[in-house]
Amino acid sequence: MIPPALPTFGAALLDPVGTSAMNSLLNPAEAGRGITNLIIMRSPLENSPWVEIQEVASTQTHMAELLSTGAKPGVVFAHHQTEGKGRFEREWYSEQGGSLTMSLAFHEYANHPKPWLIGMAVAVAASGVLHCKLAWPNDLMNGPKKIGGVLTEIMPGGIPVVGVGVNLNLAHIPKELQDRATNQHSIHTPLELARAIVARLETLPEPAEWSDLRPVWMLFDATPGKHYKLPSGENALAIGIGPEGELIGAVDGETTSVMAAEAIFG
Repeated sequence: MIPPALPTFGAALLDPVGTSAMNSLLNPAEAGRGITNLIIMRSPLENSPWVEIQEVASTQTHMAELLSTGAKPGVVFAHHQTEGKGRFEREWYSEQGGSLTMSLAFHEYANHPKPWLIGMAVAVAASGVLHCKLAWPNDLMNGPKKIGGVLTEIMPGGIPVVGVGVNLNLAHIPKELQDRATNQHSIHTPLELARAIVARLETLPEPAEWSDLRPVWMLFDATPGKHYKLPSGENALAIGIGPEGELIGAVDGETTSVMAAEAIFG
């Protein structure tokens, strides 16, 4: 059985949840923080084009192929993705017209010392546009269920490439995913939302450190209380996010921190 439909959202795309709060954080004069040299994040489209294709196996794979030829795309957007992938090489289910699928190449952040922050910034931008919550490190959430995710990979030249996949108006959610996945129903097209997410990046602080991104991330954070499987095989209860953007969790009453873990749903 497909999960119940969620309310749609319309004109708020142009004034998404969190806009005023984020603007306050980004406006030193209003926030009274005494900051005069705030650096704004650079867009993947700053010196690179938007590539739009009808169908592709994977936007991440297609981006890698383009980069290998010497091309310099900023965004690869696909109307339909047939072999998408998520973290840990999982298959990402998509439907034409019902899913948002794109990959963003951040050429200006090649060899970034903390590339995971680039992906987390994209997740913040997506949450602001989609009116959803965030769970470390890349899950876009509506209540206890996942509507999408962000995958960061480092491609040749040290270029962080961030894949974004979002369930919008899927006609069918596979039975094996229904306990942890749902739609974020929208009257906007995937292309409109994709463009809004990319535009939103230029309102964010440049993520040189987690401390730069943390104030805006926390507007959407739903990490505490979630369960994660650690690389050791142990299960951890999330406490929050540490000073480098790592997960802070509790295992049998002991606090631990990890840079990679698998979210447990259901």
